[in-house]
Amino acid sequence: MSTAMRHTKNALILEYEVAAGDTATEGEAVLLDSDTTIDDCDGASDLAVGIALKSGVAGDKVPVAMFGFAVLPAKCGTGGSTRGKKQILVSDGFTDAPAHDSDNTGNSAIYGVALQTATAGQMFGLLCSGVSNRGNA
Repeated sequence: MSTAMRHTKNALILEYEVAAGDTATEGEAVLLDSDTTIDDCDGASDLAVGIALKSGVAGDKVPVAMFGFAVLPAKCGTGGSTRGKKQILVSDGFTDAPAHDSDNTGNSAIYGVALQTATAGQMFGLLCSGVSNRGNA
């Protein structure tokens, strides 16, 4: 019996299919392999979108507790939005955050992660995570 705490009453739980040739492991972080499929994260450089709530193999449907409080339609701005990338604001919507600026000379607020790829003017699913303000991401 696991002693790990579990309280999912207010969690945002979405169901994804495990990608072909991949796995999802209960309790491990997962990333988006496509708009509708997931895979286990391999390390710190992967941008996880949530935690698998059960294990699965290719083709299985797996519930994922998302790292965010809502998925909302957002307008893609100049520069485009790429599935799995952190999103910043531009004058006409949201776009991919630039590469991390480790010397902190940049200052971009991150509003969430794109769950779909879009071009300027299109709507896409944004996993809202609240605003975090740190150097470019």
